Amino acid sequence: MSIQAESQSLAPSGIINLFTVDTSPVGGPLLRFIMGSDNDQPVKFGGVEYQPIDIQFDGLETTGQGALPTPKIRVSNVDGLAQAIISTWGDLLGCTLYRLRTYKRFLDGQPDADPEAFYGPDVFRFERKTSENAVYIEWELSAAIDQEGKMLPGRTIIRDTCLWRYRVFNPSTGQFDYSKAECPYTGNQYFDINDMPVSSPALDYPSRRLNCCRVRFGNKPLPFGGFPGVQRVNV
Repeated sequence: MSIQAESQSLAPSGIINLFTVDTSPVGGPLLRFIMGSDNDQPVKFGGVEYQPIDIQFDGLETTGQGALPTPKIRVSNVDGLAQAIISTWGDLLGCTLYRLRTYKRFLDGQPDADPEAFYGPDVFRFERKTSENAVYIEWELSAAIDQEGKMLPGRTIIRDTCLWRYRVFNPSTGQFDYSKAECPYTGNQYFDINDMPVSSPALDYPSRRLNCCRVRFGNKPLPFGGFPGVQRVNV
């Protein structure tokens, strides 16, 4: 079962939040943990083990106006683990937090285990420590895009040209090389650079126009890597 099907199920299994903290900017390791409220025992996902820790993670509300949200993560300090982390590697400022969300049925050891079934990763950076006491330690985070030097769009918006890498025919093996391909087309119909059918796979080249997708995928959803809905802007 896919994660989309599970999310639309009338009785989905519990959602699981998996966190990875990359402390390499301050000389530390990767720390992996799961919300204790999601599961009170260690779990594995994709062969990686996550330890249960009492965490609160909130402030992810988004709106169509105003600044990006500034999430906060609050980690229990009752057992001294959070205190030990900052005593060893400092306040973690500049470190990165990754969050994956999946369902219990996709965890390792389950009949439907699937390491590819997840939402995310959501990427955040530790901006400042806002509170520290014997009960918890709290940090304010910033979303990955809400950081100095980040700009939109992430790639150039081009109306009539698909930028996805296309498969490459290797004449020495008689096979297509998909190792760097981003276009999902794997069919055995071939077209030249003018979108005309050809019989030889060696002549199979993308025109990179929208029609390039149409002749290959027909009535299926078109994975066009351009922006056909973009209009010219006159300044």
